[in-house]
Amino acid sequence: MYTYVVIDDEPLIRRGILKKLENYPGIQCVAQASNGKAALEQIEEKDPDFVITDMKMPIMDGTQLLPVLSTQYPEKYIIVISGYKDFDYAKEALRAKTLDYIVKPFSREALCSAVDKAVELLQSRETLQEKITLDEAEKEKLKYEYDRQILRNVLFGTDRDVSGLTSQKAREIQNGSQYVLLTVTMQEKLDEKVLSEFLLTRDLDVQTVLFTRDHTENMCFLLLAFPKEKSVLQREIMDIKNMLDDFFKSISGHPFYGISGVHKSLGELHKAFLETTEAMNQMTLEQKVNYVFYAENKENGCVLEWPKLELFLFLVESGKKDEMETVFPELFHYFARNEKCRLKDAKDYCLEITETLKKSLPKDMQIHKSTATSLNLITNLNFIFSFSELEEYFQRFFRNMSMAFESVGFYSEKDILENIKNYVDFHYEKDLTQEFVASLFRLNRSYLSSAFKARTGTSFVDYVNQVRISHAKEMLKKTDKKTYQIAQAVGYENAKYFFRVFKKMEGITPEQYRNQQHACYGKYAVLGKTWGK
Repeated sequence: MYTYVVIDDEPLIRRGILKKLENYPGIQCVAQASNGKAALEQIEEKDPDFVITDMKMPIMDGTQLLPVLSTQYPEKYIIVISGYKDFDYAKEALRAKTLDYIVKPFSREALCSAVDKAVELLQSRETLQEKITLDEAEKEKLKYEYDRQILRNVLFGTDRDVSGLTSQKAREIQNGSQYVLLTVTMQEKLDEKVLSEFLLTRDLDVQTVLFTRDHTENMCFLLLAFPKEKSVLQREIMDIKNMLDDFFKSISGHPFYGISGVHKSLGELHKAFLETTEAMNQMTLEQKVNYVFYAENKENGCVLEWPKLELFLFLVESGKKDEMETVFPELFHYFARNEKCRLKDAKDYCLEITETLKKSLPKDMQIHKSTATSLNLITNLNFIFSFSELEEYFQRFFRNMSMAFESVGFYSEKDILENIKNYVDFHYEKDLTQEFVASLFRLNRSYLSSAFKARTGTSFVDYVNQVRISHAKEMLKKTDKKTYQIAQAVGYENAKYFFRVFKKMEGITPEQYRNQQHACYGKYAVLGKTWGK
């Protein structure tokens, strides 16, 4: 709806103008005035889109009014109606850049034609303004997306510089003095666009920035920027978390939150991110709430000793994929039975298993070493925040490792006794009882004993001792570890038994052996370097 003001000292003329325009669509008269002075007051108050004015009026006539309108209200269109064919009036109207000049008496058609021009120009101006507004909004949107990428890089630790922010929203966020990061993970896929729109509809007291990570569809990161004058209260953070809970419930989601500490700078975003991941790693299977606040004083992890670990390792190394995958779920059942087992503990234990398997890789498997073990393993684990996802990830991982071992026939069925020797060579530090090894290779204990002696000329126990003592001798020569530490490192829990075995095989004690080596190679041989005198 466009509005206008009618100015004429004759009430009859004013009524005539209104009558002629009463059926004109989309316009409305908002005020009438009998002179220029009164009209200016009405224009100031009503802010019309165009003005219809007479020229000859008392107090302030058209020649006085038009210059004022041109100066103070240049955006308003002016239609002049005059009963005088006076050149001075027309000249003044032209100087004031009036839209049209109509001579009294005038027809409805003439008046409507002038109004047509005003409406058309008003519509064109609106269209242009809308385009300008849209262009500016698009520019701002592009600026903000660029700024969000900068902040995203800082969040994930690939950049530290936040000085290049240009968008209005980013500057508003930067003006904050306290920041908290929420890392949100779900078992279901997250729709970033839907969540962003949801946040825009909320009347929050804090500025928010939503981030996602490439190729991670069940995870997002929400930055909360609190204004300088506002203190960060845990209650307010929980209010936002509960609001998000309501949103996720509407899409059947099951979120879990890691909440960082309070930070004073956007440059600390990466630190905040690490805090959230550390917080989420404290989660247990028995977690009663769906959030964890970062705490500097963390509980010590629990000790995990899965009874079937050795069997599992053997199944991976022997390439028995199907059997390995049958046993693997029991590992996570074991985690579940341990009430104190945190997600971090489960991750660390799986990493220990991985490292143990890597040690078993022979030299001719180096090419498989790079393919079977992911270079981004640690990075991948940093973005896993549920036991079910962790189980799924490592099931795939260990299957790939099993396939790598299988590809070179590390424990080929062709020569089972050679495989047993292979196993001892790589696992000498473990508790290698004859019963245990026989069970791994599905042999009768007595058969293992007799067959091994017949093939190698030595008993299984003696072979194990030979391998262990060989490694012990290397450690005595090249390290300064205590003898009891070396004993444990090569598989002897009882140091006295280690001494007896060593002396029986070498004719001297471990200490005497070390002293002999030092005498032969110099006092720095213990450090693995022969420097001479």
